[in-house]
Amino acid sequence: MSEISVERVAEAIERYLATGQGEAAIAELLNFEVKDLKLRRAPAESDLPLEELRLTLRYWQTLPQVGRVPDVMKIDPYRLRRALGYLMLIDVGQGPNDFRYALYGTKIAEVAGFDMTGKTVWDIATSSAVQTFFAACYRAVRALPCPLYTVHMAPPQITASHWHRLILPLGENGEAKRFLVCNTPIQHGHLV
Repeated sequence: MSEISVERVAEAIERYLATGQGEAAIAELLNFEVKDLKLRRAPAESDLPLEELRLTLRYWQTLPQVGRVPDVMKIDPYRLRRALGYLMLIDVGQGPNDFRYALYGTKIAEVAGFDMTGKTVWDIATSSAVQTFFAACYRAVRALPCPLYTVHMAPPQITASHWHRLILPLGENGEAKRFLVCNTPIQHGHLV
């Protein structure tokens, strides 16, 4: 089994974001360790199965943008109240793979069994392939700012079967410096 490269996975996700093609190559670069992997670039509301995801997308679309990045670093919790427990704010650090959780939703923490607030994607108690996938997604959305919707199987110790994530860039002067992520756990087609 080959070592998984964040750079190569991020480049493949960037190609997917730019062209809409190459989704299978991403799974292959992850050695097929991220199960049931699906991606959708710039999803429409109709692509999102839960109101929490749709609400977060609608909110993001109303924010004033510079380029393709909302010129905002803070969110309005009142407008996102239905999704609050499923939201993460992830700060872009100095290095290309440095992403730290400024906020880790309480519902996510409850289902996952841990709180990642203040920690990095490399601190998540999961496989290195999943850590790499997360970092590569954030890296790709930072480089080519646009919404990215992902679905992947949750580990067996989690009470959900799949995680549905909507990654949305936030920033200053057109540069992505933070991500608003709605991360919803699904079991039997329902929100956990």
